Amino acid sequence: MRVNRGHWWAAICVGLVAAALAPPASPQAPIQGGHFRRALSSDPATLDPALARLIRQQVVMVNIFDTLLDVDPRTLRIVPRAAESWTVSPDGRTITFRLRRGMRFHSGREVTADDVKYSIERILTPEIASPNARTWDRLAGAQEFIARQAREVSGVRVLDRYRVAITNSVVEAGFLLNFAGYTGLYVVPREDVERLGREFGQRPVGSGPFVFVSWQRDTSILLRANPGYWAGRPLVSALEFRIIPDPATAQAEFDTGRLEFMILSDATYRRYAEDARWKPYVIEVAELFTRHVGLNVTKPPLTDVRVRQALNHAVDKAALVRTVLANKAFAPTGIFPPSHPAFNRNLRGYDYDPQRARELLAQAGHPTGVDLELHGSSSPTTGRWMEGIQRYWSDAGVRTRILQQDFGVVIDRAGKGEIPTYVLSWGGTQSCVGYLSAFRSRNIGPAGNRMFYKNERVDQLLDQAERTFNEAQQIRLCQQAEELIVRDAPWFIFNYNKAVLVHQPNVHGLAGNPLEMDAQDMTKVWIGR
Repeated sequence: MRVNRGHWWAAICVGLVAAALAPPASPQAPIQGGHFRRALSSDPATLDPALARLIRQQVVMVNIFDTLLDVDPRTLRIVPRAAESWTVSPDGRTITFRLRRGMRFHSGREVTADDVKYSIERILTPEIASPNARTWDRLAGAQEFIARQAREVSGVRVLDRYRVAITNSVVEAGFLLNFAGYTGLYVVPREDVERLGREFGQRPVGSGPFVFVSWQRDTSILLRANPGYWAGRPLVSALEFRIIPDPATAQAEFDTGRLEFMILSDATYRRYAEDARWKPYVIEVAELFTRHVGLNVTKPPLTDVRVRQALNHAVDKAALVRTVLANKAFAPTGIFPPSHPAFNRNLRGYDYDPQRARELLAQAGHPTGVDLELHGSSSPTTGRWMEGIQRYWSDAGVRTRILQQDFGVVIDRAGKGEIPTYVLSWGGTQSCVGYLSAFRSRNIGPAGNRMFYKNERVDQLLDQAERTFNEAQQIRLCQQAEELIVRDAPWFIFNYNKAVLVHQPNVHGLAGNPLEMDAQDMTKVWIGR
């Protein structure tokens, strides 16, 4: 790698993201009241936390139920929610949570440590067939409980009314994330679950900031503000999720003022982001996903690191973002996006240098260039990306043949090592170890390392980071691993997607969330006059 002209772009990205995280300043004082309407692309089917794991379910449930911890979307740091504090044992395996006193379910009963234990064990109960069971099956005693060899999970111990100790069978710093944010552990009341049975998913009872009111199938879900919420009553009085499958209909509803905000797609981004009337009300952030072409390092000519580095030097990524993606993305420098806590602003990445690309190919024994297949899904959008990459690679001497198939087929073949390249978006977590899990040798194949990449030092750094609960130290270890990975170039890194929403001028308190833009903290949102 050389010092690159893309370094200044990284600095600009940081500034853009920092600005995007804060919505437009408002001279008004927050106002209580109002009916907030937002869209869902389809009916959630169930709002039972043990049975739901889709985004359209979680963005509703996070308002009805409490998780033990939360994630600050501006910093992606873990903050207290139902648990006012927590401690980690010296061996790193046990987390002890202290619940807030006086926190109550919507039925009026106080939330206790027994409810936390019940919520975890319910997910692990085989009859429930929870899709979330794998999140918890490494708890101490979980396998015995699942196999009916024990009546309870030994790794979940109630210490007193407000304290619960949870022990994992392995040391894993990212384990704390299982209790946080919209994907965390939702605490449910046993008596209501047992009273309602299967209907609990249709008439959920939680302890969150909003109380379930009604659900009109394929039409809307209505919640009302919880006046007794432990963090204070939400500012809006009613929260309605309108189920609108057709994007054009959702856009028309927003334009006529019948939705308070809307997530922007690639097709709608420029209409609002470049319109002087709407631009002040557009919030955008680098999403925690890195688009890339995975390069199978066992397939010639990709076995030579110089060929892989040449592919990265050959493409003007900033130009592709402008032309192919209409600026709805950020040009990359490394694996972590600028919104990630582990983003390294000093990492230079690969500059656009086709001459250097040709030199590297010649040094690798390919003075006349190489032939390469580029595999991706049959999506027209993916096809446009691939064609843009193909043009630049061809200019540098890489004769590229584009092959498109069903996405599932491409990923399956990549996991089996049958194809030399594949187009994918990877990430979705603020855990730097989780983000880099695709580069661990133990994950070679379908587990994520479809590049069949091995670097013993990278493995050592990530193993150490996984056992490190000190966030700053963990990030330093991940950044060291990232530098090695970028140098080895098992990915051609394309861009970081830009998550964007637009809101009505009288809406305040929305924020850029790089984890999931649709997962807004509705306790902070208010509607002005």
